[in-house]
Amino acid sequence: MKPGKDPVVVLVFIALAVGFYLYNTYSGKEAGGEEFRVAEVIDGDTIAIDDGKGTIVRYLGIDTPESARQDSPGDPYSAEAAEFNRNLVVGKRVRLEFDSEKYDVYGRLLAYVFVNDVSVSGELLRQGFATPLFIDPNRKYREQFTSASEEAMKAKRGIWGDLDSIVTPDGNGAFVIDIDNARLHEGKRVVVRGEITRAKESDKAVVLSIDGKLDVVIFPDDLENFRFFGIDPASYYKGRAVEVTGRVKMHKGTPGIIVNHPMLIRRTG
Repeated sequence: MKPGKDPVVVLVFIALAVGFYLYNTYSGKEAGGEEFRVAEVIDGDTIAIDDGKGTIVRYLGIDTPESARQDSPGDPYSAEAAEFNRNLVVGKRVRLEFDSEKYDVYGRLLAYVFVNDVSVSGELLRQGFATPLFIDPNRKYREQFTSASEEAMKAKRGIWGDLDSIVTPDGNGAFVIDIDNARLHEGKRVVVRGEITRAKESDKAVVLSIDGKLDVVIFPDDLENFRFFGIDPASYYKGRAVEVTGRVKMHKGTPGIIVNHPMLIRRTG
């Protein structure tokens, strides 16, 4: 070994160099330092990034109204949410920040998205185009997102405005199904019409039965969305004709649709 080359010093130098390389290579990714151009806005809470793979990114912490598709009805304010998202991010470089889980069951990348250090999810909530959605263990911005949603509710923006002025998307009528055949549509988003003939309340959920053939389910965490409008679901809908939009799920042999906002279950009579 050449003079002046202390092996301990060399090893320390190598370790530091390797550590520095690994930090620069991975820390930005794990801490949410990745930046990409947004290639496409798919809907209010989903985008495609220009990473050479067409990766789909689902925003964490929020849920926006479902967009109308060729095989699915749309929710009120879905077009407005998608357009707001598009104006905010399309063609721009955004920063992705991750939480405990990086992918969902559909293989989509889960991230908090920032444009010019502005939280896109936070802005969608603030404008009333989304509701908070916190799924364990991803709760990093729970306090901030809850506050943004409360701001929209106080100002009665978007989905927190006048219920009577909320209009369902054109074309939803094509997805009205025969309630007698609801079980045949399991897993699909549909529109159901009928009368609420029975209402049952428990600690687990409020269950409204349409003609005794399909259950409309409202879970406790979503009841506040109804109470915001002064609605007690059990009394407000019972005995009334309604139109419900949502995905059919089977539970103990009975088809049902889960709703989280009164815009998805409208009284029609």
